[in-house]
Amino acid sequence: MAERFGTVLRTYRRRAGLTQEELAEQAGLSARTIRALESGQGRVPRLASVREVAKALGLKAGEQQRLLATATDAADETEQPGQPGRRRYLPYDIPDFTGRAAEVARIAELVGSGSAGAVLVSAIDGMAGVGKTTLAVHAAHLMAERFPDGQFYCDLHGFTPGYEPVGPASALEALLRMAGVDGARIPHTLQERSALWRTTLSDRRTLVVLDNAATAEQVRPLLPGSASCAVLVTSRRRLLALEGAVPLSLDVLPEAEACALVARIAGPDRVADAPEAVAEIAELCGRLPLAIRMAAARLAHRPAWTAQDLASELRAGRRRSGSGGNEQAVSAAFALSYARLGPGCQRLFRLLGLHPGADLDAYAAAALAGTDVATAGQWLEELVDVHLLEQYAPHRYQLHDLLRRHTQEVLHESEPPAHREEAELRLLDHYLHTARNARLVTAPGQRLLPFEVAHPPDDTPDVSDRASALAWYEAEHANLVAMITQAAAHGRNEHVWQYTHVLQHFFDIRGRTLDWVTTHELALAATGNLGNHPAHAEILTSLAIACWHAGRPEDAFDRGLEALALCRELGDAWGEAVILTNFGIAQEQLGQIEEAVDLHRQALALYGGIDAPWGEALSLTSLGTAHTRLGRAAEALDHHRRALDRYRRIGDPWGEARTLTNMGTGYRQLGRFGEAVAHHARALSLDRRMGDRRAESEVLNDLGATYHAADRRDTARRRHQRALDIARAIDSSLQIARAHQGIAHALAPDDPAAARHHAEQALAVQGELSAPETAELTALLDADGGLRGE
Repeated sequence: MAERFGTVLRTYRRRAGLTQEELAEQAGLSARTIRALESGQGRVPRLASVREVAKALGLKAGEQQRLLATATDAADETEQPGQPGRRRYLPYDIPDFTGRAAEVARIAELVGSGSAGAVLVSAIDGMAGVGKTTLAVHAAHLMAERFPDGQFYCDLHGFTPGYEPVGPASALEALLRMAGVDGARIPHTLQERSALWRTTLSDRRTLVVLDNAATAEQVRPLLPGSASCAVLVTSRRRLLALEGAVPLSLDVLPEAEACALVARIAGPDRVADAPEAVAEIAELCGRLPLAIRMAAARLAHRPAWTAQDLASELRAGRRRSGSGGNEQAVSAAFALSYARLGPGCQRLFRLLGLHPGADLDAYAAAALAGTDVATAGQWLEELVDVHLLEQYAPHRYQLHDLLRRHTQEVLHESEPPAHREEAELRLLDHYLHTARNARLVTAPGQRLLPFEVAHPPDDTPDVSDRASALAWYEAEHANLVAMITQAAAHGRNEHVWQYTHVLQHFFDIRGRTLDWVTTHELALAATGNLGNHPAHAEILTSLAIACWHAGRPEDAFDRGLEALALCRELGDAWGEAVILTNFGIAQEQLGQIEEAVDLHRQALALYGGIDAPWGEALSLTSLGTAHTRLGRAAEALDHHRRALDRYRRIGDPWGEARTLTNMGTGYRQLGRFGEAVAHHARALSLDRRMGDRRAESEVLNDLGATYHAADRRDTARRRHQRALDIARAIDSSLQIARAHQGIAHALAPDDPAAARHHAEQALAVQGELSAPETAELTALLDADGGLRGE
């Protein structure tokens, strides 16, 4: 389709008497871009750029719409969401990796000789601290060029103290997001996520590192299905039940390699004249890489020490911690490293034990320690230098599982309960304060209940625009959910509902429906415990919408009715209007359009009475949709224009996109197909820019319906098929049904058997199509008995 766009563009340019260079200059593009577009070799520009080209060419309205429509066609063919590309998510490789040459060679040999038709799985097992993760990551970096389509890493936390092992469904969600699949496309069930993962990596050369696995059952659903992929798994257990896996068991380092690691970390010149002391250091550390790194780092940072001094300190530490064993070796090395830290750095390390998430940045560390970000950053780097902390990605830090237990020990030994509580509250308020700021940017105009943050941080991450706010949400998502869970466990009810309320919009637009439901159920209990009726009503309303998206309509209606009664009791006009709007949408689906119009008008009056332009816009565009269903397109477009004006004034791209595609439907009903396609295209561009796949599937179905009405059945079928692919991935029953319905209509004249299949599939999705749509499909099946096969 890119060639077709280029042909249309070239025709208009030549008619205007412009060279490629002249058009590029007038449109604000490069001449190279114009040449690539006309030849079909370049990406189609954003629709805003296409409009600039149209303006430069002096195109009339109909010609502009034609150019926009062909640009949409080309973009629809070229934009393939969910393709991994060159995605690299491996943690940092350790620059001073030492030894394990035989094991590295064995892994490389296994990967190089992978059997045709089967994914290669190498399962590395061994005791804690023996270097399984370090080996897997190092080998993965060495082999990265063999897997140019992506290298992925996922910590399964199989043996992390204080953590439940990551479930396969949650792990798949993380992996799919790394692979470029938008959150809204990720289905709910484990089976569907596993299938999407295999499909996404099909025929792609990718390497997957699954670290710290607990069982074969945890790993099995995460395995790709393509022989072009390889998987490295680490575990403290030998995963004998993992079919097809080649085991590689790690022991402690051989003596020579252990001594070489001591020298590498401490500095060769520091130990060159003391081979016996070096050998003793290695043995006192149990020849475990983790313990050796911690101990030798102390020698590197103590110029006055000798290797003999370090050995003496380690012997004393072993006597204090116990007589022997590898656990005592790690404990002795840890005690030595920890004792030599400055007071502030020691305290930060202790307080890391309060963080419920898997990682953190300098801002969170500063909140824990009650210091500024610069100081916290220096302490984090010092902890990395002495191997008490790992920096696995830029500005992200995590604890080794063995050291996490030590943070708990020194925390309870040295921090009074009151100090621990203060640090925990500072951390809670740091994340809450930043999340609220991000919500204000990403959901302008929507209501946010007022609450005070008792300990607002002095330094906060930049969330000043939509892109940075969403990036922060994505980076901290797991930590934010962990904070809610911890707050609920500790009875911090205020924090539970405040966090949940702030995060609702992010859960919605990113398709994190399970987190949406789970956190809101915790928040519902919290607001009930507090007797906070306004917050309880707000959480009920949001939970009703979440249950609807989760495919629980009965729960959705029950929660909605409960919320409506409470809002009316409280005199909460906003909350009442939100619920009435959602009930109105449900009535539309049932074919009760006049009832829906009445509900939307009630909501509009409520919003108008409290000067809520976002709510007015929502009600207006909902009214427009209902009037379109009643065949009153001109009246519908008037409502949509008023809604569009409000959404643009408050800067809400989501609302703007919904209104634009609804306007496209109105123009379709009037037979103005060029204008309809142009409005759908603008909505599609906004949705893709926001990464809202649920909305994207809706607009693609709208586009399909418009193309069908314009007698472009093949184009219509392709749009509906794209919508179906996305809707299946995000488990959107409504859009699945609409897509099948559209494909059935497109195929009916030429392929009745295929059309019958899709019509039956649409009708099988019970309760999703509106009553008129169901009647229309039934009529299609019954027409002349053709599609029924009679």
